Amino acid sequence: MKRLMTLALAVAFAAPAAVAAQPVPSIAVNCDAGAATAAAEAPNLHGHWDFLMVPRGTPSFGLMSIGFIGADYGGSLAPVRTAPVVLRNVTLTGNSIHMVVASREGDVLFDGKLSAKGDFMCGTVTYHGGDTFPMVAQKRPSTYQSQPQAQRAR
Repeated sequence: MKRLMTLALAVAFAAPAAVAAQPVPSIAVNCDAGAATAAAEAPNLHGHWDFLMVPRGTPSFGLMSIGFIGADYGGSLAPVRTAPVVLRNVTLTGNSIHMVVASREGDVLFDGKLSAKGDFMCGTVTYHGGDTFPMVAQKRPSTYQSQPQAQRAR
């Protein structure tokens, strides 16, 4: 992940003239989420996540915050270059994760995989117009432990 962030930062902050003179680099996002453990408790997604999305070859960083609303997940997504948006729905089934992000133009979807430890996700963002882009997110370490989803009241 550090190599990916270093590469993305180098591309994002390169001199504009140098960038204009060269073809847009592609950033490969590959995620091996590992197998979900059947007997283990579902990972707790509550917390702050750093993310990197690459729309049209341009790195876009930000912070995603996921929390509980009753027994369900919700939250916000704050890209560095734009205003925050609402995570309307976050669904975890095994190690498959699906998120619905509300935007002015319509819903933006994320479909991906969660790592076996529950601290890394990788997948594809689908915009309202049908364009798709890779995205990765890594959970920030925290000492706060929220109540497990299974124990939350509906």
